[in-house]
Amino acid sequence: MPVITIQVIKGVVLTSPEQKRELLKKMTDAFISVVGDVARPYTYCIIQETPVAEWSIAGMPLPDLPFLYGPDYASMHKTSNEIMRKFVESQTNPSPAQSSKEGSTASSDSLKRAQAVWEGG
Repeated sequence: MPVITIQVIKGVVLTSPEQKRELLKKMTDAFISVVGDVARPYTYCIIQETPVAEWSIAGMPLPDLPFLYGPDYASMHKTSNEIMRKFVESQTNPSPAQSSKEGSTASSDSLKRAQAVWEGG
């Protein structure tokens, strides 16, 4: 039994019963277009609504729109992106300690795996 779960913030994105019905139908139709109509009678689609202020990004209860476009959140993104960039570079550019054939092969394999994931394979 497939279960499609859609999680939204109550009253923020889906604001009418008509939107919810349309989303439920289209999500089910999208799933069935991949797996086949035989699964339609067994496909459950559930919208879970989380009340406002009972969710957070970076520990900040939301929706707090000034936080999302403010300097604190921008700084968090900048720092995280720099850490990620350095990590990716370390995986694609082996350090001198990894310059042996084994290290180069491991780095090359890591890059190939990352590329395959990126390309959806």
